[in-house]
Amino acid sequence: MSNLKYVSPTNDLAFKKVLGNNDNIHILEGFIKDFFFIDPKGLTVENPYSIKAYREIVKDEEAYRMRLTISDISAVMDFADYTSELQIRKESYFDERSLYYPLDKFVSRYKIVPDEPSAYARLRPMYAMNILGYNHISEDNDALRIFQLYDPVRNKHFPKRIFHFGYFELLKPNVETENQRQWQNYFLQKPLSNNAPDYIKDALHIIDRANMDEEELDMMAKADYYKSIFDNQIHYAKSEGRSEGRSERDIEIITELLRENMPIEMIAKVTKLPIKSIEELQQSLLVSSK
Repeated sequence: MSNLKYVSPTNDLAFKKVLGNNDNIHILEGFIKDFFFIDPKGLTVENPYSIKAYREIVKDEEAYRMRLTISDISAVMDFADYTSELQIRKESYFDERSLYYPLDKFVSRYKIVPDEPSAYARLRPMYAMNILGYNHISEDNDALRIFQLYDPVRNKHFPKRIFHFGYFELLKPNVETENQRQWQNYFLQKPLSNNAPDYIKDALHIIDRANMDEEELDMMAKADYYKSIFDNQIHYAKSEGRSEGRSERDIEIITELLRENMPIEMIAKVTKLPIKSIEELQQSLLVSSK
């Protein structure tokens, strides 16, 4: 039996069960409408929640795969593509990562097809939302930021509204709508108001412990456990690296690339650092997980 007393909405598996599940796609539809103010017609999750997939990962005790596989949502709409990610703790190079996944999805549609006038015609608008459990963008109190291509000197937008990169900071008080406030309350485990949208109430119902079986609860507990292991691995590797005289920047670069499972030889090529140094930091990660 699991010792988990309740399910947090910011647990990676719970996040994907609620917002990355085609069985309750109306919740993701409501989320997208509340933040981007668009009608996500034809919305379908491409990498839907699957307890079977996570069972295999947990069985093999692959903490890295567990951490990297379950924290994102990728979906398609009739007119655009969508990604979403939950990030509770501050990490190095998150800005770069928050752009990499939606941009990778954007360019992945480029394909030369016979009888089509241009491969670029297959590219579609991209919407991305990052839900952040810490203050990240600036020192003001606005919880939501949505960035587009824009010329600030001439006050002009790019001719086409292609990119919409959103950041929703849960700890900041200023929201634009009451529905955004209810989403903030949901993720922070604060009470919802009586007039909260039904789809947010449905989200809360889904993660009610009474509505989950023991395997799901066990997997969610393991997801949190593996996340803590990974955080400790990074901290240990940095500590070991500092004691051996490596720069903070070198340590951050290596640990982030190791996290993405990049081969050591490629890391050495990218960072211009000795393979031996990278292997030593990798060993630090392995030692700290034991």
